[in-house]
Amino acid sequence: MRVFWITHDVFEVFFPYVKGQPTKGGSWVAPLFYNILQQPGITLASVTPVINGNEQKQEIDGVVYYSIRISKNENASVMSANLANRYLSVINDFQPDIIHIHGTEKNFALLRKYVDTKIPIVCSIQGIVSSCLDYLKYSVANAGLKKHRSVKNRVGRGGVNSTLRKWRKYSDIEKEVYRINRYFIGRTAWDKAQLAAMNAGASYFHGEELLRPAFYQHVWKIDECERHRIFVPSAEYPLKGFHTLLQAAAILKRQFPEVKIVAPLSSFTLKSSKIKDVFIGEDYSNYLKSEIRKLKLTENIILRKRLSADEMAAEYSKAHLFVLPSFLENSPNSLGESMMTGTPCVAPSVGGVTSIVKDNESSLLFSPGDYVFLAYQIARIFSDDELALKISANAREIALRRHNITQTSRQYYQIYSEIIKQHHESSTDSSRA
Repeated sequence: MRVFWITHDVFEVFFPYVKGQPTKGGSWVAPLFYNILQQPGITLASVTPVINGNEQKQEIDGVVYYSIRISKNENASVMSANLANRYLSVINDFQPDIIHIHGTEKNFALLRKYVDTKIPIVCSIQGIVSSCLDYLKYSVANAGLKKHRSVKNRVGRGGVNSTLRKWRKYSDIEKEVYRINRYFIGRTAWDKAQLAAMNAGASYFHGEELLRPAFYQHVWKIDECERHRIFVPSAEYPLKGFHTLLQAAAILKRQFPEVKIVAPLSSFTLKSSKIKDVFIGEDYSNYLKSEIRKLKLTENIILRKRLSADEMAAEYSKAHLFVLPSFLENSPNSLGESMMTGTPCVAPSVGGVTSIVKDNESSLLFSPGDYVFLAYQIARIFSDDELALKISANAREIALRRHNITQTSRQYYQIYSEIIKQHHESSTDSSRA
């Protein structure tokens, strides 16, 4: 079985060979790729679009990696015939039995209009931009962002309004992707519901994800963590709800004055120039700084730059608990990572999260934006070791099943086989008709 992957980010092993401006991220994709590769009878290849790059082909350890050239933002607009032909050249070179596209918000899956109809295409659902738009607006509805806009934001560059414009554009593409494709892989009741609303005739397959090796190796221990230390995975934009956690921290500080919040937040430093913030800062970053000062949390915030997998796993192990304060999520990798390490978690009862954890069993839940209840749930973990240990053990047990390497690799082999079978039967029936 020849399986061809299309991904947004270049695999690390191929990165040194790529010309242009490749992106290196999507680290959750690589473990799945290389473990599926171990399945008997599977041959894998991948292609990644690279800004101002070249059409390249490189075989490394028996795997073929391709890159194609795109211009800036070309993968976030309606696919042109010219771009489609660049993809088709590498697809025709590899001759796949099935194409697996990762993500629905870029224009990759518009290839269904151009690829030979005999070749099935399956799309993995990650986030769903069209569903997140309203939540992004809602997340900062009461933040008064207008007064925190920089001069740059006021002339239409950057800021939350710029993100909204970009997401609306992605949303239009995404809706077309869901309309024209037939096969999808998801992981939660929420993403299954979103698919049913956009394309009731589509076929949905349940496929789990794998985590990076570091998270299988670290195990949280209550006697080794730093008490009252909170780890949060992302704080770069409002949908992630970092401002909700700040408001909760102000309440927690009354009972736990030494509380610490550790956040990978590369977009700003608390010591940045006010003049710089006024002219070229971002509204949400300026708002966060204002909140941190107003709530007197400067000494309680620890900012980290981009973390490697080992560094992330170490932060999970060191923290007393992990908080996911988002306004909407499908199946966030950070939640899977915290569960695998066994770090007790407080998470929002939104989207696909409720398909992954249960309140008072494998996590403590709160309503998004409800910082008072968030503070209460965090305090419960801080104050009750028995509760923390129960949630830790239950979460890790679930994660070990959900992210089982052998079972997940077989699961995808079975998904590919079933789609190829269904597609062949459907094509045969159509030709007879």
